[in-house]
Amino acid sequence: MTYSQTPEGTARPAAASLKIAYAVAKQRAQDLHFRGVTQLIERARGEVAAPQALVIYARLHNLSETDAQVLKNRVMVHMGRSTEADVQSLPNTFVAIDGVVEWDISASLVERIRKRVGGRRRHALRDWIELHSGSIEGQLLRMHVECLRGVREAVGPDARLEDMVQTYAREQGIRDSMHDALYYAFLEQLFAELPQASAAAGGPEVAPDGGTGAEEPETGSSSPLRIAR
Repeated sequence: MTYSQTPEGTARPAAASLKIAYAVAKQRAQDLHFRGVTQLIERARGEVAAPQALVIYARLHNLSETDAQVLKNRVMVHMGRSTEADVQSLPNTFVAIDGVVEWDISASLVERIRKRVGGRRRHALRDWIELHSGSIEGQLLRMHVECLRGVREAVGPDARLEDMVQTYAREQGIRDSMHDALYYAFLEQLFAELPQASAAAGGPEVAPDGGTGAEEPETGSSSPLRIAR
């Protein structure tokens, strides 16, 4: 991983600072996923066994084999007993013996939920999982934007933002479909912190004719006429 040097020729930041920033982001993501999967297991109690709920969660959120195993271990410790789920191997696509593709990462969120949570009596659970999955992904996006602040402090303000976000996404295992959303969300936060953006947000509202929109005092017949546009 490389970052362009500043105009002053300053060397890239210490690797230790960047490593810490990445480690903090990874830990925060793992903590969020742990909270999310325990919520799912609790909600699905009586309808879906805990091991299956764990696999469903890992697949819905595209967790890597390593991250899925870490999550499984935490759940096992939390529940105080061993689960029967084998999530050590989560291939992107699973092809059954008859050739039917059961799992496809290109499928939409709803399609993935329907594949994992079947049955006519589980409509409410499927709806809950869909909303819950969206909530978790939204929280992850905001969390990663926050963590990018720490990465930027480590690499320096002159680093190219697009390269920094792409490298961060790769290091954190963020799926490709989320890269643009993360990049734009990070830019939005940085832009909102610009002095001119803050001033514009708190300044007077600009009327369509270029004025401030404030009501002008009447000055009798001498008031200039406004030309309608």
